[in-house]
Amino acid sequence: MKKPVAIKPAGSLIATVCLLLSLLLTTARVGVACSWDYPIWMIRSKTADPLYRFIKNGKAGYIDRSGKIVIEPKFEFLGNHGGEFHDGLLDISFDDAGYADTSGKVVISKKFAFAEDFSEGLAVARLKDTDAWSYIDRTGEVALVPRLDDQTDFQLESFSDGLALVRVNNKWGYIDHSGRLVIPPKFLWASDFHEGMAWVITEGPCSFFEDGHCSFSPRVIGKEMQGEVSACKFLFIDKSGAVGGKGYEAVKDFSEGLAPVLEGDKWGFIDKKGSMVIEPKFDGAEPFSDGMARVKLGDSWGYIDRTGALVIGFQYELADDFVDGLAPVGRWDDEGEDGEFYYIDKRGIQAIPEKFAQASHFFKGLAHVKLRPNKKQKEGDPEIFAYINQGGKKVFTYKVVPED
Repeated sequence: MKKPVAIKPAGSLIATVCLLLSLLLTTARVGVACSWDYPIWMIRSKTADPLYRFIKNGKAGYIDRSGKIVIEPKFEFLGNHGGEFHDGLLDISFDDAGYADTSGKVVISKKFAFAEDFSEGLAVARLKDTDAWSYIDRTGEVALVPRLDDQTDFQLESFSDGLALVRVNNKWGYIDHSGRLVIPPKFLWASDFHEGMAWVITEGPCSFFEDGHCSFSPRVIGKEMQGEVSACKFLFIDKSGAVGGKGYEAVKDFSEGLAPVLEGDKWGFIDKKGSMVIEPKFDGAEPFSDGMARVKLGDSWGYIDRTGALVIGFQYELADDFVDGLAPVGRWDDEGEDGEFYYIDKRGIQAIPEKFAQASHFFKGLAHVKLRPNKKQKEGDPEIFAYINQGGKKVFTYKVVPED
């Protein structure tokens, strides 16, 4: 299940979905084609291992944080989504799953019809021979089969914050690492836990838009028939499963003790008690990262601190999270292929002199960038990418021909 973040329709469906997709540097550029792939690859899960992908001759390899190649390019890849190491293992296939370790050696054979990234030592997998869902361990052996009363129709999700989503007969609940249902399947839709909190939908039928998808139709839950229904209301639960507070038009995950919520047509932030600690006054908002949160007013992004004070004014067409004191900001060019991006510090001052055609957030000391072409480069020449450290030094540079 692709975890959604609901966005209340504003204007046309096209405007709503495309606005969502174009908000961040790390989401798809709407000026080209509607896609939920990222413009540049980067590690996006906070629990992933610090191995960084590069491309050569159409194959993916990996470097470590020093820029040393630890896996020569040999893996297939699909765009800029996924491709992360988790718990020392990489899912190396798409239709017929297997895993490689951090040396590039295949350590789990392709005996699964479906498998996902590892999380908290386990990975969701569906065995070829039995077609049964289970969790496998790092040796590839079945380590956990949920203890469910009715196993005729269920779906498993990855563990997060000690619990995993499970769907039983179209309702969602949560299991722990013993496979025991700790929160009964009673929700129409639900998210992973983050910082001890998850959001759920309890009443339907209703509709919402899923984050990252290019469908111009909302997902309808709570009934099979098509037709117009009201917008979903989102509530938060703790690990006891207790539903607290009122419903919101849209919500995002808790981070650093706060979560963005949409009340009416404005975004604010609540704490885990459900109290509105930063009043709804923004046209867009993202979870806190490194003590700062991205917020939008009109067509521009700025940054607030945990008190809600505006620290960096609304001045950026595009902006991404602060990580280790730096954040990439900038804009796409008129063609939407590349742009002009640079890194700022928490004062809003440019911290790395160079500007880039594309840029990601930092992850454990490195960021992925695409260099801007120089005057000698011609159409069809290789594009140059690099990983930079927080001082702006390029620790690894590689070229990709446009056809790759």
